[in-house]
Amino acid sequence: MKMMEMLSEVIAIFSRWNKKLLRQPILIFFNLIQPLVWFLLFTQAFSAIGNIPSFKLLTGTSSYITFFTAAVIIQTIASSALNTGIGLVNDFDSGFMDKMRVAPINKSSILFGRLFSSALTTVIQVAIILVIGLALGVNIASGIVGAIIIFILAALFGIAWSGISLFVALNTKNVETTLSVGLLTTFPLLFLSASVMPIGLLPSWVQQVANVNPFTYIAEAFQSLIINGLVWQKIEYALIAIFIVGVLSLGASILLFRRKVS
Repeated sequence: MKMMEMLSEVIAIFSRWNKKLLRQPILIFFNLIQPLVWFLLFTQAFSAIGNIPSFKLLTGTSSYITFFTAAVIIQTIASSALNTGIGLVNDFDSGFMDKMRVAPINKSSILFGRLFSSALTTVIQVAIILVIGLALGVNIASGIVGAIIIFILAALFGIAWSGISLFVALNTKNVETTLSVGLLTTFPLLFLSASVMPIGLLPSWVQQVANVNPFTYIAEAFQSLIINGLVWQKIEYALIAIFIVGVLSLGASILLFRRKVS
């Protein structure tokens, strides 16, 4: 009975966030246009990378736009995760969280409803990215099954990575700080991974960082699904990375959230 009650609470919070997003068409517009900007700007600026003799040997494709699709997906996931923490700060500022403190609901439902709403936004954005990619000549080697796996990995990684944004937001209750920390972690990790450039073409010190960077394992899973097909080992490594990030970030965020709203 308690599980059903908590499920209904999560659905209610989930619906609230989705309605808030629909009432902000300008935000929807920027969420949709962002992947297109990344595709057009970066792939055009760095398209010559695909002509490097060892590029195809390392990646399985001579098309940089095909390789870079994974980076666009990861950047979009990270941006969506960042908005999760900012939304929570806005709830504290508006007084909504004060109402939730006295509401007869499981406090974790507030957090999970927000996380699942963010995951849905991420899946929609990834779908748009794949459509744009197809229009630009990107083919998904693993087909429909691979696309579904990409959606699942994107949603799971989005939820796990949101924990970092939530943790910062709960500690600071400040939009600017949450945004700054989010950007400070996202872009360095993106470029210090296999997302933008194959590991074999990176400087040795960057390769060492990339080998312990969760973005690398998520990127390699997406790249393998898009370029090579169903490479289950890459998918398993991605799931392990997601699990580790999720346990650390969400575990800390949930504990902190319960203290903040109790």
